[in-house]
Amino acid sequence: MIPTTLAQQARYARVLSAAAEILSAEGGDAIQMKDLAQRAGVSLATLYRYFPSKDYVLLALAVARYQEAARKVFAETPQGNSVRERVTNYLLRDFHAQQRDKRLTATFVQALTRTRRDNSAIIETIEHLQIIRHVAAGEGTLSDRQLRVLPIVIDIFTTAGRLWLAGVMTAAEVEAEIKIGCELLELPDDVVAAELDRAAPDTRLGWNGTAAGADGGPAWSAQLS
Repeated sequence: MIPTTLAQQARYARVLSAAAEILSAEGGDAIQMKDLAQRAGVSLATLYRYFPSKDYVLLALAVARYQEAARKVFAETPQGNSVRERVTNYLLRDFHAQQRDKRLTATFVQALTRTRRDNSAIIETIEHLQIIRHVAAGEGTLSDRQLRVLPIVIDIFTTAGRLWLAGVMTAAEVEAEIKIGCELLELPDDVVAAELDRAAPDTRLGWNGTAAGADGGPAWSAQLS
């Protein structure tokens, strides 16, 4: 159910606010629907009308943070003199935001991983490359080559972040991976074209510059400051 009236929007916001408080204090496993309804001041039936399961609550929080991040990023001028610099700066900033609340980051990643593709509308909002494209382009436009490479760079960022959450990589190693991955944005056109043509049967990456995976990218991390 999508809230349309002011009253519905207020109830929806109270639920998200209560869920965020629980997450920050105790983690995602502490969220129980009955307790969440009580904290938000809504009936359990009303809560389930808005959110069929706990994962929907987590995804809604992720979308809200994505939207918050988008407002901040689009109100700023991307920092950097090249596509590589701008994307590197943004991804490092995003990773630093994730580090500020590792528990929250882990909870969102787990929710995205568990969520079935049935919830594609929510997931696509979180995965959307709109922010990263805006940052990469600056005040100009991106070439077809850069649009093709961006999902690969984001995949490197996402994988490194998950390894950090798992304790396999240190924060410094993740930052190094980000910087190395962003170097791909400066590869010559003929090198990129040859490699992508060789990988054409692999449908994991869409040619329109969007990732086909359900894991989410950096956009959901809306703690940017």
